[in-house]
Amino acid sequence: MSWIFFLFLILTFSAAYAALSAAPWVPTRRWDIDRLLQLAQPKPGEKLYELGCGDGRVVVAAAKRYGVKGIGVELSLLQAGVAFLRAKLSKTNTQIKLANLFHVHLRDADIVYLFLMPEAYQRIRAKFEAELKPGARVISYVWPIPEWEPTIVDHKEGKCDLFLYRR
Repeated sequence: MSWIFFLFLILTFSAAYAALSAAPWVPTRRWDIDRLLQLAQPKPGEKLYELGCGDGRVVVAAAKRYGVKGIGVELSLLQAGVAFLRAKLSKTNTQIKLANLFHVHLRDADIVYLFLMPEAYQRIRAKFEAELKPGARVISYVWPIPEWEPTIVDHKEGKCDLFLYRR
């Protein structure tokens, strides 16, 4: 019985640490996945990073529908485990990394998708400016990236805003 409690503590600590680092797990709404992928215009063979991928629904959908190499980055053990299973069961070209999104190199990213808390956007903006290659696309769900001018703002009544940026 004590191992169950210990496992519970590890999973709880991991989720809390991930939430404090960049965002708690709040999934992208299923009906917004198509919108954000259409906005990103992924092409087969491109690399799409989902930072804070949670259960991996976006990165797996992108790999399945568009033939991209999907890389999901998640810090919470439970969500990363679910994302890993989803990726394996989908039989797509998707990799899930259990890592802090601020420590993952993005130099080869063609597309980056993120849905974080607004406080994390200032830190991640500096990382993007240092690492993203010219032409890379960044899709932000709900909140804009401070001090960046979006190429497109996708605003639909009753839905969350999407912001597309090009480096």
